[in-house]
This record gives sequence, structure tokens and C-alpha cells, in this order.
Amino acid sequence: MAKSDVLARVKNDLALGHTHTAIQRLRTLVAVDPNDLELHRLLAEVYRQTGNLVEAGRWSFLTEDARPEELAAFERANPDPWLRLRLIRWNGDPATLPDKAAWSRLWALRQAAERAGPPDRWQHDDQAATTASSRIPCLFVTAALVVLGALGAIGVVRAISMLLL
Repeated sequence: MAKSDVLARVKNDLALGHTHTAIQRLRTLVAVDPNDLELHRLLAEVYRQTGNLVEAGRWSFLTEDARPEELAAFERANPDPWLRLRLIRWNGDPATLPDKAAWSRLWALRQAAERAGPPDRWQHDDQAATTASSRIPCLFVTAALVVLGALGAIGVVRAISMLLL
């Protein structure tokens, strides 16, 4: 479905008061094109309508209509700069940002993230994923051995019962 069709549905959803559906549609569009700041602006506006300052701050972070109270709520809810950078979901060219304030916010957030360094849990997550994926074949082999053992036991019992008859 074309972006214009989805945006028309969003407009209709909002007219009917279906903000949750409108948010789902807009977030799907953002997932497809994370660098479309117009989508970020629209999503922030819907969250403003619902009173969700944290999400309004998240999605307006790189737009010209970001409000200080929303940005503060977003930062309070997500104190880790790496997390905030990830949540913004934008990897475009800073030169395409709408104004100097948005560029400054992004630059300051990137600097804070670099000073903080990557979270420890990100480094450990890779190790945990490797460990978990290495357990899967072990579990499969164990289950196969249990099944084979059970079938072997059944076979032995049947053989003995045949000999006794």
C-alpha cells in the first residue's frame, strides 16, 4: 500500500478518534522509512493528542516542533543516551534535519552516547545469544537419545515377552 494511502487512512482514523490504529499505521511507515521526518512529526502529534509526552518527545526529537517538556520526559524515561539514540530510529544525514536546534540535539545526544560508551548488556547479549544457540543442538540430541532409549526399552520388553510365550 502506498504511503499516501496509509496517510489517508491515518487521517480517517484520527477523525474517528482511533488514535491507537493511527499510531500503529504511522509506526509501520516509520519502520519502512525511518529517515522520513514528516512521519516522525505526525507520530509526535498523535502522541501529543493522547497526552503521551515521552513518546511525543521521542518522535519529535529531530523535528522543528519539539517541545522542551516532551524532550525532558523522553530523557527522564530513557536516561541512557545509547538507548535514546536507538529509540529515535534515525540514521539519515544530519544535513537534512529541518533546523539547527534539531541538529544540535542530535549532535549532543551522539556526544553523550560516545562519552558513556556502549552499555555492558549489549556486549553480554552477543555472548548470551551464542551460548543459547549452542544449547539447541545439545537439547535436540538429548531428546533424541531419550526417545531412542524409550523405543529400545519397548523393543526389549516385547522381545522378552515373545520368548516367554
